[in-house]
Amino acid sequence: MKPLSSHEISAYRELFPVTERFIYMNHAAVAPISRRVAEAVEDFNRQALEYGYTRAETWHRRIETIRGLCAQLIGAEAEEIAFVKNTSHGLSLIARGLGLGEGDEVLISESEFPTNVYPWMALEKLGVVLKKIPAHGAELALDRLETLITEKTKVVSLSSVQYATGYRLPVAEIGRLCRDLGIYFFIDGIQSLGAFPLDVKRDKVDFLAADAHKWMLGHEGIGILYVRKDLIEKIDPCLLGWNSVVQPLDFDRLHFKLPETALRFEEGSHNGLSIYGLGAAVELLLEVGVARISERIMTLTDRLLEEGRELGLIFTSAVQPEFRSGIVSFRLPQDPEGQKLADLERRLFSEGIYVSVRRQSLRLSPHFYNTEAEISHVLKTVKKLSTALG
Repeated sequence: MKPLSSHEISAYRELFPVTERFIYMNHAAVAPISRRVAEAVEDFNRQALEYGYTRAETWHRRIETIRGLCAQLIGAEAEEIAFVKNTSHGLSLIARGLGLGEGDEVLISESEFPTNVYPWMALEKLGVVLKKIPAHGAELALDRLETLITEKTKVVSLSSVQYATGYRLPVAEIGRLCRDLGIYFFIDGIQSLGAFPLDVKRDKVDFLAADAHKWMLGHEGIGILYVRKDLIEKIDPCLLGWNSVVQPLDFDRLHFKLPETALRFEEGSHNGLSIYGLGAAVELLLEVGVARISERIMTLTDRLLEEGRELGLIFTSAVQPEFRSGIVSFRLPQDPEGQKLADLERRLFSEGIYVSVRRQSLRLSPHFYNTEAEISHVLKTVKKLSTALG
């Protein structure tokens, strides 16, 4: 695999005019879109403006092409992909559709983003038991996973990357364990999809949801749900509509037969505008190559860690190479509890640097088009401003 050259990085930076205004290191929150995504959306809008719904057939063909691109991104088949509003939407479809009940157990981690908590918590009133894998610092105590599993465990649901600590899950290892034990394995993929390679077949993932607005470099409000082919008919859709059935355009004859594909989870009209944007975003990721993107991100986070150590920063994110991701979080040596970081975040923004605070740590999350010079500038600015904070 050939690393991204400086020429390639410069060329791809041209696709992100946000770089003219900000040093943007907040992809773990909401990413900017590229010119290609904006152009795809403008193309859809122009067609709708000038031709109305007479372009429906063209739109539907493109939507199905994009479904295939999303499948390619994660090593799935197109029929296993449904378009959803966001990660919460996809996760909720599975949580509600599995038919879990009294005594069934679901395992999550104690450091999950609420998206991967509330849909499972809502099942507790049905008697479902929610158990949490503890964390040791930035890393999950995966040695506890097998001891938490019982004959009543039905689902293990984990983020591929933890939103605050950047801990990157050994997905394949957990996938094999779950498959061997007959336990469903759900991945919230939003913090890794587009940044690190994922193959749902190889890694034995049963379900995955992720929306486009982070590392995929797309819009908010559009995402994908993956359901392993032989599990599709075991999931009872909790949302139903005119588009849920095998022949959705046969409006005059009621025939409640669900598709044998993930289309059964698309209950109504498509958000064609955002799907067009998603398609352009995924095409860009596939063009660059996700493996090359991950290598580039690791190079940038190497620089963050190296220069951050020179400043005496207290890292609260995972630092072991096998568990690292695109997220690097830290606290200041003079503020080990992170009480002054909200102020630092605001001051950095006034300097044109966009980052965020999560769990009392300053979180930086660069993407492949960021540069080493930007990393160095951010840390020099952190040093300058932290001195002013006292």
